[in-house]
Amino acid sequence: MKTEIKVEPLPPHIDGELIEQRAKAETVAQPFPLDLLPRVVQKYVKEGAEACGADPSVIALPTLVTLAACIGTTRKIAAKSTWTAPAILWGAVVGNSGTLKSCGYDLSRDLLSKDEERYQSEHEEAMKRHRLEHAKYKRAQTKWSRGKTDSEPPSEPARPSAHRFIVDDQTLESLVPVMQENPRGLFQLTDELRGFFDGMGAYSSGGRSGKDESRWLSVFDARPFSVDRKQNRERISVPMTGVSVSGTIQPSILANTFSPNRIASGMLARLLLVMPEPRAKKWTDKEMSLQTRDAMRRVVVQLKELEHKIVDGAPQPIVLKMSRSARQRFAEFVTSHGAETIQHDEALAAAWAKFEGYAMRFALVDHLVRAACGENGCRSDGPVRRKSIENGIELSRWFASETERIYATLNFAKLDDQREGPENRNATRLAEWIKSNGGSATIRDINRGPRRYRGSNKEALIREDCNTLVRDNLAEWENSRSVSEIVLLPTECDGDGTQDLPEKTKQVSPKSPEGSKSSSAQETHQPRRKKKRRKPLEASSVNQSEETADSAVEKADGKRRHTQKKSSKKRPPRRRRPPTE
Repeated sequence: MKTEIKVEPLPPHIDGELIEQRAKAETVAQPFPLDLLPRVVQKYVKEGAEACGADPSVIALPTLVTLAACIGTTRKIAAKSTWTAPAILWGAVVGNSGTLKSCGYDLSRDLLSKDEERYQSEHEEAMKRHRLEHAKYKRAQTKWSRGKTDSEPPSEPARPSAHRFIVDDQTLESLVPVMQENPRGLFQLTDELRGFFDGMGAYSSGGRSGKDESRWLSVFDARPFSVDRKQNRERISVPMTGVSVSGTIQPSILANTFSPNRIASGMLARLLLVMPEPRAKKWTDKEMSLQTRDAMRRVVVQLKELEHKIVDGAPQPIVLKMSRSARQRFAEFVTSHGAETIQHDEALAAAWAKFEGYAMRFALVDHLVRAACGENGCRSDGPVRRKSIENGIELSRWFASETERIYATLNFAKLDDQREGPENRNATRLAEWIKSNGGSATIRDINRGPRRYRGSNKEALIREDCNTLVRDNLAEWENSRSVSEIVLLPTECDGDGTQDLPEKTKQVSPKSPEGSKSSSAQETHQPRRKKKRRKPLEASSVNQSEETADSAVEKADGKRRHTQKKSSKKRPPRRRRPPTE
């Protein structure tokens, strides 16, 4: 039995013209602020973008991550004794195929290729010497075991560690021994980040964040952790971790990768994102000058020569403090930024909160690059000046604005819901929960579901949010006996071809007061559309539908009677064979 319900009117919306203006402003990409970068980096990014015909942000983000990776774990910046940040950045250039999103990745590879070739050559030479020494050891071991010598047993030569910097698409378990051999840090440089995120999913189920993903979050902050190897049950401890990540990803893959469960883990919030407007590829005769490339190369070499301080025989990062004026400016930023954070929805607020730390990390990179260039007043072990803090703050503000735009485009943060008020936002989350639970739910089901609706005296709140869904033509009320049930309705496709809520295929069966499921509620059915969405049927079609339904009922009744007659026949008792002796 279906009953009509009274929908309480919601507060009036903001003027439609104002909403449209704000939405347009929030979805327009802002140009990357090149003037915030050190002069050498600024020239490198500008010429690289012109040579590729790409947006400067496509070059700027991978370049910043590359510089941070070169610093590694050798330095940290401190706002105060209890708040430090390493030079670790995670960046992703978002774009479809053919949008020049890989230009920055290619430039980073070229910038570091000479060092990687040298590391590989040195390791091969070390392995040749090791094999010769190990062969001598085996011969000496054989002589000693046969008693041909009275000396002490020979010692096996240690295998040389591989000096590495760039790694690609490795799981954290395979990466741990590499991090142990390279305490300075690593650079996960991947053209397609899909494999990087899929590697984390190998340790989880149901699209939820797993143990591997939580450890990656520790790596982001350069925290120590231990791993138990599955093969030999060996426990490997890494006292200091640090991996910067840079790569590209397509918008659809990014949206599918980060489900609501994975968004809640905080992985997405730690990603710096850029997604420039698509532009047609055009030929250009411009190339990056050799002087610009060499100047950037010298900066990379200087940063890679930074060293740890040694404390009790173990490497430790050198912590750089802020100058007095820099610390005062950063304190002002934290206060104002914190007030902005609480105004955003959950997904965007999580990312927004990370930009305070990113401002520190940008400032650290800025300071050390200027020190590598020999800028007056900048030392690799000296305090971070106000200018670097200012640049770090403004860079974080730009990335925050870009993140807000991308989240809105990919529907991570529902900005429209924010403009319409918290009631609509809560109702949207309720609709997503109902959808994940089969497309329908009783008031009792909702009371036991989302945290917002748990506890006693929450029925009025549940009905209020359900009424909002009904008002927006997203759901309808259905009554089965004494239990009210909210059912999601199929929605029409938007202009971009997307669909907010798909058609319901299975209905959650509400329980009767006696605790048994009603027969009508057990049957799977499609929810009925609103009359304004339903096309009128011709008389012949209606008659045909009725005849089809009647024949189906008769066939079902006949089958049921046949089954009952068949089951009513008694079978003769089976004779048991006498046991064989």
